[in-house]
Amino acid sequence: MKLAAACADWPQADAFAVGDLNNDLRMDVAFLTADDIRIHTQGAEAPVVLPLNGLHPSSLEMMDYDNDGWLDLLAFGGDAFRVWRNRGLEGFADVSESLGLNQLQMGDVQQIQKGDLDGDCDSDWILTLADQSIRILRNEGGNANTLMKVRMGASRSNPSGIGVKLEVTTGGLRLMRTLHQLPFEIGLGKRTKADSIDPHWSDTITQVDYEIESCSSLVVFELEMPTGSCPYLYGWDGEQFRFITDLLGAGPLGLPLAEGVYIPADTEEIVWIGNESLFPPKDGHHVLQITEELREVLYLDEAKMMLVDHPVGTEVHSTSKLVPRPPFPEHKLRTFGHALPVASAERSDGKDVTAALRHIDSKMLSPVALQAPQLRGLAEPYSVELDFGHVDGEQPWALVMTGWLHFGGGMANMGASHHPELGFPFPTLEIRDANGAWQPVDITVGAPAGKTKTIIADLAGKLPTGKLHLKLSMAFEIHWDRIQLMQAVGEDNTQIHVVQPSHTDLHWRGFSPYEDLPWTQPLTPDYEQVHFSPNWLITPSGWCTRYGEVDDLIAKRDDALLLMNGGDELTLKFDSAQMPPRKSSMQREFFLMTSGWDKDADFHVAKGWTVGPLPWHGMNDQDYGNEPRPKQLNDEWIQSYNTRWIGEMTLRKNRRGKE
Repeated sequence: MKLAAACADWPQADAFAVGDLNNDLRMDVAFLTADDIRIHTQGAEAPVVLPLNGLHPSSLEMMDYDNDGWLDLLAFGGDAFRVWRNRGLEGFADVSESLGLNQLQMGDVQQIQKGDLDGDCDSDWILTLADQSIRILRNEGGNANTLMKVRMGASRSNPSGIGVKLEVTTGGLRLMRTLHQLPFEIGLGKRTKADSIDPHWSDTITQVDYEIESCSSLVVFELEMPTGSCPYLYGWDGEQFRFITDLLGAGPLGLPLAEGVYIPADTEEIVWIGNESLFPPKDGHHVLQITEELREVLYLDEAKMMLVDHPVGTEVHSTSKLVPRPPFPEHKLRTFGHALPVASAERSDGKDVTAALRHIDSKMLSPVALQAPQLRGLAEPYSVELDFGHVDGEQPWALVMTGWLHFGGGMANMGASHHPELGFPFPTLEIRDANGAWQPVDITVGAPAGKTKTIIADLAGKLPTGKLHLKLSMAFEIHWDRIQLMQAVGEDNTQIHVVQPSHTDLHWRGFSPYEDLPWTQPLTPDYEQVHFSPNWLITPSGWCTRYGEVDDLIAKRDDALLLMNGGDELTLKFDSAQMPPRKSSMQREFFLMTSGWDKDADFHVAKGWTVGPLPWHGMNDQDYGNEPRPKQLNDEWIQSYNTRWIGEMTLRKNRRGKE
């Protein structure tokens, strides 16, 4: 077999090898031709030529035999076995004789594998010959330099890490290596410290600093750093911007449930902001921040605040929640009173969780065990039995539940689709009958659409009078903070005022680090700190909304969309002077009503790596990217607003120097 030239200056070759030969973090290629080895490095005007002097090897490999941090070349097979040492700027030198290879009767070498067989901190060679024999060449002297052995512990990428690129910085040396065996051996020369090791995982980047000893073994874990989920909402609390929750988690765009099957998007949501003490005015305005801090695009069509005054002793909650399929809930606010907390609660493993569910206090009912990291967002099936004591079934009860859901994303969904035994992850509800048997309750319980939210399961007309035992079962990673029964009360005394923003501003902000919290708590960004570089390599590319005032784009639900990419922030200010006064008999809550979509840049998400195509209300979610955009839409706004280009590497290039 001959390799035909793919580029004009590439030769016809019998074999080739790829690696970072000059340590500039770019892949180079060496070709084995009939007469020589030709090395093409990126950026060089001409190849480096190493003559074969009449030898006819059949294979070519790159490996660092002396641990100096520079990849050397090995040509073997047929009548040849030659090694060229990479001396950096001084070029390549044939060291076959000095290594004693010329005196060996090697035979026809078919394959070479390397590994520290004798544990002396250098790479020995295992040779497979044409006669099916095996020879081992022990490396004597390579351990004069530092050898680092690396294993990978992946959570989202493939478990072994094979194929992951490792970027290593040590002293003045920067090198790129691609893992192709475990453990993977990397020479560092005389240096005993790796300043940083950056694995280029398929899902994110992780930078790790290591002090190492010669011949040390490292396990580099893939941290579960989020790259996609939902935009974040912050509100001014009188001292700082407090993280509230995330938005539009039930409105994903192009997110697969299985191969060729996409999750229908519920594009509307109402979320709780806080009460008057949690959300006071700042300089005459109530101020919200919506940020896009993940590898995704927000398509925001509408954003309004709902100011709600309700009688003291009642609670107001949104009907928004994540459901497995349409019909979606009618998004509105409901008023509840007469709270009935659980008398006792027991998780399926026998743990008493009564105290965890009685108050909103960050003491959680969490899953017993989670699925593998590649199935993020899923748990081993678990349940909780809820004893509410004696209940009057004639009352309009609802199960009011506060908690958060760990979103999985396209990668986890596709992985789960290959495991039908995982079953239905959404919560289901059962009731214990008079005979002690569990019977299903015919309702759609739903789940919180992301970080901490309260959902409602309407039980009016579905409960008997008497002792009430309910069982909530699920296989999602949901952490419940409070579960209680409440009675729906008349809405006549609840007053709702819809407030438009008096000022909007879209601008660059950056990316917040996350607070160090237990796994039972939602991942919480710290607004007071900001980084300018994302923790991913490639950003969804396309035309996004130009910075500045965007009142018209979010004033109403009209398919004129505000497009936010990673690092963007939207400030919403609401004029406090225009808000009606609150009666003394009432208490005031604030909610945010939004309409839109969010699209992750996940490998499995349809059109996930580009900002377009733009969505519209009423489109076919199963045909996103293929369905033609309706001609009746008024798209004049696109030319006026979508003038900011974001390329795949824009964020990393533009922000790298601003850290």
